[in-house]
Order: sequence, then C-alpha cells, then structure tokens
Amino acid sequence: MPTPSSPDRDARPSAALPVTFDRAFRPWRYAISHSELRLRTVDTQAGDLIEATFFGVVGMKLKSLCQSLTIDYADRAQTAEVLQFADIKEKSAHHVHCLTLRSTGDGGFIACLSFVVRSYPPESDPDRASDRSGNSALIVRSNR
Repeated sequence: MPTPSSPDRDARPSAALPVTFDRAFRPWRYAISHSELRLRTVDTQAGDLIEATFFGVVGMKLKSLCQSLTIDYADRAQTAEVLQFADIKEKSAHHVHCLTLRSTGDGGFIACLSFVVRSYPPESDPDRASDRSGNSALIVRSNR
C-alpha cells in the first residue's frame, strides 16, 4: 500500500476536480457485487479512451449518454440531496464522495467511497488485465 508521501498517491489528488471532457460518455459497466461503476468515452476514434471508475457506489443518478462530461464535488445543498437519496446516515457521510456529473442539459450524481479517472491509448483494451496494469495515465483520483 502506498504511503501518503509516495509519488503515485500524490500524482493528482482529488483537489484536481473538476475535470471536464468534451467527449461523449456512457455507463460501461456496473458490478453490483463490487458496487463498482465505470463510465467510458464512446468515440475512441477521437483519441485515447477515458474511463472513470467509481468504487463503493452507494447511490447514483445517470443518463444513458452524456455528450460532454464534467465531474466535480457536489456543493453543500447537492451533497445533502445525494446523501438523502442514497439513505446515508450522518455518522457515515464523511466516508462518501458526493460527485456531480454535468453534461449537456441535465447531468446526474454518484455517491461513492473512492474513484479514479484514467486515460488509455486508443489501441488498448482496459478490460484486459495486461492493458489495465501500467498502460494508462492517471487523470485524477480520490485521496481515500
């Protein structure tokens, strides 16, 4: 496990939010057993493949297609709404990242325990273990 001072851990802390992509995204995979959600860029001909993975998902509201995507922390009012929607009690709320997903028109939200956004070269396949390990560039991730 990386220490708090290791370069990998501090590469781009969660303070690097918001991140904006002028590319279409769609939900790619949701694993109920792991509470893991992946959003992926749709048009891989536009360059690298971008994948946002959310771990420990406890609540979400998503569109089936986002023409552009901005991931940011929810403001105070949005956080209260997300936590209420996800039925998260006040004593556990400090563990949860409440994120907004802004897109053309209405967006959505995700309540999760951690997240990471990575970029993969166009020819790679993040679903293959060999491409997932080491063949990506970190864009942003949560600190916990």
